[in-house]
Amino acid sequence: MYRKLYSSEIKKLVAQGCSADDWQNIEVVDDFSTERILRVRFSGQNRLGKFDKTFTSDSGVELYSGIFDATVHNCIINNDVYLSNIAIIANYEVGEGCFIRNVDNIACTQGCSFGNGVMVAAVNENGGRAIPIFEKLSAQLAYMLTYHHHHQHFIQTVFATIDDYCGSLRTRQRGTIGKRAKITETSSVINVRIGDMALIEGATRITNGTVGERSLVGSGVIARDFVAAADSRIDEAANVERCFVGEGCIVTKGFSAVDCLMFANGEFANGEAVSAFAAPYTVSHHRSSLIIACGLSFANIGSGTNMSNHAYRLGAVHQSVIERGCKFGSNSYLLSPSYIGDYTIILGSHKNHPDTHEFPFSYLVEDGGQSILIPAVNIFRVGTLRDIDKWQHRDRRQSNSTLDIITYDMLNPFIIGKIEKAIDILENLRNDAPDAEYYEYKNCKIHRHSLRKGIGYYRDAIAVFLGDFIIGAENSEHSTKAQYDCNEWIDVAGLIAPKAEIKNIIDNPQLIDKNNFGINIFRRIDNDYNKCLAVFVAEKYGAFDRQEILVRYTSVLDTIERRLIKEADTEFFGDSQTGYGLDFEEERANDFEAVRGSTRNNRFIMQTSEMLRTKIEKAKQLCKKE
Repeated sequence: MYRKLYSSEIKKLVAQGCSADDWQNIEVVDDFSTERILRVRFSGQNRLGKFDKTFTSDSGVELYSGIFDATVHNCIINNDVYLSNIAIIANYEVGEGCFIRNVDNIACTQGCSFGNGVMVAAVNENGGRAIPIFEKLSAQLAYMLTYHHHHQHFIQTVFATIDDYCGSLRTRQRGTIGKRAKITETSSVINVRIGDMALIEGATRITNGTVGERSLVGSGVIARDFVAAADSRIDEAANVERCFVGEGCIVTKGFSAVDCLMFANGEFANGEAVSAFAAPYTVSHHRSSLIIACGLSFANIGSGTNMSNHAYRLGAVHQSVIERGCKFGSNSYLLSPSYIGDYTIILGSHKNHPDTHEFPFSYLVEDGGQSILIPAVNIFRVGTLRDIDKWQHRDRRQSNSTLDIITYDMLNPFIIGKIEKAIDILENLRNDAPDAEYYEYKNCKIHRHSLRKGIGYYRDAIAVFLGDFIIGAENSEHSTKAQYDCNEWIDVAGLIAPKAEIKNIIDNPQLIDKNNFGINIFRRIDNDYNKCLAVFVAEKYGAFDRQEILVRYTSVLDTIERRLIKEADTEFFGDSQTGYGLDFEEERANDFEAVRGSTRNNRFIMQTSEMLRTKIEKAKQLCKKE
């Protein structure tokens, strides 16, 4: 409950250097005390809490909550807030326990939506795929809106739903600064909504945005027209304009991002991105890298990587799609349009618009200006397996109810569907020209030896997928019926989902509004994954010979383990020891092991080997029961 100031309190405030355009416009809580309000200028309608808390700085200095040396206009200052040296704070509700010091301007203007509703032109730089960002945007909904502009009813309906949500924000009289948020040493905060426990420290200028709970906007940052989701970090002179920065994302070290959608646990430092759709776990750490007009997912951008979407005819109209898990080697170049398949390693310069999306786990290399595709060679490699392992351990999101839903399985129905198709394509190429040295396919060349080995590697992957399913399903019951067709699957920005489920959402866009902007549906799809997986296996492979599969499975896993250790050994022996034992050449091996360790004590190799041996043993036991 609030009350008017007593005349005795007004006298005390005046004596403490305070003033107001009208003291009757100030209301306070019942147990309010004037003791900790000094040299404050009040204007407009204000409400004040009580100030009993003591803050302790990092250096151990104790600071009493209260309002000191500030101009406060039309604000609600809740209990135990510390406000000091604020040139002006206007039209904000400041949450309990906030700490705000040395800020020039914190202001909210009527009708703003805090970055919600800003149109972001991802993938197509000219805006053909632009979507509105807002604080409940998930990677899955963003994917559907970005890549399905041709489904006009879906787009118009969902855009209208988002606009209604943004409209509700525009009606609010004040911006909000959440509980225990901290804002210090910052020049300008204009029309920014700040979540609980968020930290804004040393930012240069942030305008028209939302800073999610537990997020950081740090030193030298300039951010405009943005939404930063929970647990994100924009820091160290990053420059962000018209961007969604997803949960657990880091944008730092001078990285420049314009018209970008960046989702869970991405990391962006030093380089530049324009019109990028970066699905979860996309990483770009290096200078001189340019990500432009493309879709990425779980990608790793090497130093000096460059992309171009401009053919110098009709403008920057082209796009590229780089599917899950791709890596760009240093100084790689990709000319749009291009379409790169999952888990591909991209090396060299590719200017002839390669389309390799039907061949996951490949190498795309350059030879004399020609794109050479080596299918399936990246499957079960130590680097690929390590990537799969590390992603799950690098989830920085702290909430139990996240926006982005992520399927981590490397071999899943979507990938297996691609592998089946890849085998058919490669076999048809070989059958059409059995004596050819090279085969040409969608602007790439495939050597005959690579083609033959690729078919074998892909078949090994199917055996591992089915074997994993058999041993995983042994002690669990899975229905062989599902609400939707489970034959075709897609990767919806990290969520592996039956295509029929996504089509149902597109055909019935009202489901987005009824299910928390689709989050409830995407979470249900994720929960039903194993059930739908069982349906997929039953429908695609029928009553397969379990004994035959398990025998093949154990053989393939045994080969994978031996290959894994052999490949890992190259990181520990021979040339890898170059530069060690500088002063005592005879002790080079000891110096190397002290720094790098060995294959036998490498955590990842040990765990992966143990996992493979456990699967082999379980498969052998099941074989005995057959």
